[in-house]
Amino acid sequence: MPLPDSRPPSGGPPRIGIPELSKSPVHLLSAIVALAADKLWDELLLDMAKTLATVDKERFFLFSGLLLLILTTLSASLTQRWVDGDGMGASLAKGLAMGVLAGLPYSFGSTELGLIFIGWSGINELQKLEK
Repeated sequence: MPLPDSRPPSGGPPRIGIPELSKSPVHLLSAIVALAADKLWDELLLDMAKTLATVDKERFFLFSGLLLLILTTLSASLTQRWVDGDGMGASLAKGLAMGVLAGLPYSFGSTELGLIFIGWSGINELQKLEK
């Protein structure tokens, strides 16, 4: 069976189709926020805690983790609600899940999850352009 001609009507080079992929559950901006919070732990906050006494380290990690939890949850929830159009419950659940991952004082997987969602959202945007 002959293959269909994938050349555009103008006669240019053939186009390679992007495979269909469902919509990303997390918006690109929410994934970037979680990735940035995770990089704060990797690059800055752990180094800042090295010079502190043990009691102060515990307070520092607790305060930093809670602050990142709150900021990431708020940012991701608002992005999901107002930019991605999710319902209030869904956007809060997604924001809280990302906030918990971002608030942990080590790289628990938000880097990997963030990169997966960034790639997924990028493929979704390419699919929009192809249509």
